[in-house]
Amino acid sequence: MSTDFSPELQSYGAWIAAAAIQQQDLFNEVVGPDSLQADLDARTLGGERGVLHGISLLGSFSELDRTWLWGWANPGFGPDAPAVAPTLAIREFGERHGIGEFTTESPDLSGFEQPAQAAITLAITAGSVLGGRGVWSTAINEGRGHVYLHVADEQLPQAGFDAIATPRLLMTAISVFPADHRQVVRGYFHYFGLQYDEGQDSIRGTAPNGSTIVVDFDELGRVGNVGVQQPKA
Repeated sequence: MSTDFSPELQSYGAWIAAAAIQQQDLFNEVVGPDSLQADLDARTLGGERGVLHGISLLGSFSELDRTWLWGWANPGFGPDAPAVAPTLAIREFGERHGIGEFTTESPDLSGFEQPAQAAITLAITAGSVLGGRGVWSTAINEGRGHVYLHVADEQLPQAGFDAIATPRLLMTAISVFPADHRQVVRGYFHYFGLQYDEGQDSIRGTAPNGSTIVVDFDELGRVGNVGVQQPKA
């Protein structure tokens, strides 16, 4: 029973976390708390605001034994089900990069301080392998579990680089994957194609609008401050 994610998942998670959190925040804002109805055969998610397409079943989390179950391992679906087949790319990614959580049929999350939160983190991190626009979840089995769906509908917006939001996003990502703060910063800058210089005490990135993001680190490699310098007029 593990009390944390594997080093391999932590490394990948740190690399993608800030961008994934930003995209998920935008997804939550656009899709909203509306009650939606999933059709896994048609791969749609419908509600008052219309129908979203490109839905895939990532997996589910049980509040009873606090385990995650991948859609491809669920006997009610299997790897060939329409909503499951696209997610096999996550398992293949896990095989290539040694991420056991992506290849184990039912990862045990009971050792985590907050197993349900670990399930959300696992779902969003896994969903980032597929790209897409976000992860949607709903309670199942009379509240004894949750199912997580990946949404790839391109009519939904894709988050762009936001210099003002960067400090919050980096600090939130670090709180989720705290093992390597520099990996979080590098991954976020790389995701948006920012040119950056890395020194012993800081990483300095240049945003598309010319603003400069300066992330300072202490002697233990932890983020001490994130500053945004706007371009000179």
